[in-house]
Amino acid sequence: MNMKRMGALFKREIRDILRDKKTMVMMILLPLVLYPLLIVGMAMVSSAVIQSQAEKSYLVSFENCEDLEKEIVTILKEEEEKIGYKVKAVEEDNCKEALEAQEIDAYLSVEGKEVGIYYLSAKEKSATAYRALDEAIEIYADALTDQQLKDAGLDADVILNPIKLKAHDLSSTEESVGSALGAFMPFFIVTMILLGAIYPAIDVTAGEKERGTLETLLTLPVTNFEMIMSKFLAVSCIACTAAFINVLSMSGAMAFLVSSSLAADTNMSVDINFAKFVPGILITIVVMMVFALFVTAACMCTCVFAKNFKEANNYSTPLLMVFMFASYAPVLPDMELTAKTAAIPVVNVALLVAGLFEFNYNYALFGVVLVSNVVYSLLTVMVLGRIYNSEAVLFSEGFASVKLFDKRSEMKKNQMPGIGDSVLLMCIVLILVLYVGTFAQIKLGFGGVAVQQAIILLCPLIYAWYMKADVKKLFSFKAPKVKGVLGGICFAFAGVLLALVVGALLTPVFPQSAESLKAMDEMIKEQPVWVIILVMSVMPAIGEEFLFRGFLMGTLREKCRPWVAVIATTLIFAVYHMSLLKMFTISIIGLGFTVAAYMTGSIFVSMMMHFINNFTSVMISLYPEQVGKMFPALMKETLGVVEIVVITLIGVVLAVAGWLLVRGEKKA
Repeated sequence: MNMKRMGALFKREIRDILRDKKTMVMMILLPLVLYPLLIVGMAMVSSAVIQSQAEKSYLVSFENCEDLEKEIVTILKEEEEKIGYKVKAVEEDNCKEALEAQEIDAYLSVEGKEVGIYYLSAKEKSATAYRALDEAIEIYADALTDQQLKDAGLDADVILNPIKLKAHDLSSTEESVGSALGAFMPFFIVTMILLGAIYPAIDVTAGEKERGTLETLLTLPVTNFEMIMSKFLAVSCIACTAAFINVLSMSGAMAFLVSSSLAADTNMSVDINFAKFVPGILITIVVMMVFALFVTAACMCTCVFAKNFKEANNYSTPLLMVFMFASYAPVLPDMELTAKTAAIPVVNVALLVAGLFEFNYNYALFGVVLVSNVVYSLLTVMVLGRIYNSEAVLFSEGFASVKLFDKRSEMKKNQMPGIGDSVLLMCIVLILVLYVGTFAQIKLGFGGVAVQQAIILLCPLIYAWYMKADVKKLFSFKAPKVKGVLGGICFAFAGVLLALVVGALLTPVFPQSAESLKAMDEMIKEQPVWVIILVMSVMPAIGEEFLFRGFLMGTLREKCRPWVAVIATTLIFAVYHMSLLKMFTISIIGLGFTVAAYMTGSIFVSMMMHFINNFTSVMISLYPEQVGKMFPALMKETLGVVEIVVITLIGVVLAVAGWLLVRGEKKA
């Protein structure tokens, strides 16, 4: 790597980014203006609304309650400060009609021994009047209770309040303020860093394509790595600057708000030592700058597939939503920065920032968060480098070439889908499974599982038919050889054994996922055996293989390098099952499916493996005692060290044997 060339490229990228007015607005002006407007402005508006409500007069009336009316009207006048609202009683002949016409805000009526308050919950004034009347009724009821106890010769305070309770908050003012800040600061910071990184990332990727300068850059006497790193470092500088400005702007706005609030309230003599927040702010700045590297890499990887600025904006929207959703982690119950959560992208940063403002300084976990974000950044940059080395991906037409948007009569025969087609198909299947499949499962029970599998099978077949795809090539319709079949069998049983070990190790970590799997086992036991085998073993072996090892891998095999196609197919297959525990176990099993299908060039091998795996699971669920007698380790929730070692060794031996067999067929 030539540092002189890198420096020149870096300066060029920085100049181009800074010339873009959108970037400057998102990086500097928006944080400096947005936070004061949001924090201070919303506080002022809220205060003005509350004051306005307190100054309004709410009209109420009474029906069939002459004696009660006098008492309530008196309480509304004498206890106005306690109730918090000004309430005026007016006479109405027909209270119901007056309320519906909104001539009054609420009315009180006595019906036998019941006292009813009538109001309109959809109208704010009416709801407020209801709260005032409710408070007045409660005050009157307490007064009646006290009087009745006194008439009986009892001490009302002793009877009604046998225990004197007084709360003592031992949290300091700084801790209380920090807890409030930690609840929402991560969301704002993560969002603003994203906004600060997205626009320059779009400019150096899709912007280069739109301006037609990317091809020129690729012809320069520089390596792809130097070009990528110069772009990455330039965008990272902008994102880091945005992170720094965001933290300072938000901290300043919050300090002003708290100080002004305390100064305005003459009854409060609370001192806040803002110096206590300085270490948290400094660490937050460091963490945000490291996190900005990961955000930059993720944004560039997303936007590089776009052909123009508009398309890149569309691509970045899902990324923005995922990051924003993950930044809500601190407001979820029992979500804290632990050894488990410290390695989860985005979530770890959000929890860390929240913990810093609550003065929870765990430097070991801080180190894990920093290192994990650096690792994620490097991995994403490596992926970005692979993309820039692949002209087929770099200059692909993206979603502009999605075949589903074209007329079928105008399509060429025996064509292959593009990356956009695969992404769109996965989205369609996911939506249909989530909504149609879930609804079918609620209504039909076990039959809904069959509906889900039918959706997974039909979607890739219909898509391939519509676009007149080369079905034989796309779905790898090829008769396997004996070596391929034997290798697939070895891979299948290796996956079962290795997944068993991983599942036993992770069950204590993900107990909820394990419970959901047990619930599914209980549901299938109520069905006939042949139905269970058909729905749980045969249908997934056909449908899921058509979708993942067929349509998805067939597309990726044409557009990407072999290892990229295999890893991407495996990961998407694992994530599709939407279970934390399954995601790890199915990654192992799915890797065997994918490798076998790729090496043999036959989807029938992976179908056979899929059937073996699912059939084994069904037999374990239906006949636990018989399976336990033959293979005791399969039925244990926890495994001993010796059992783990033995099962792992057997699984590895079978995997190596499977690899040698399918590799031999590939060479043949």
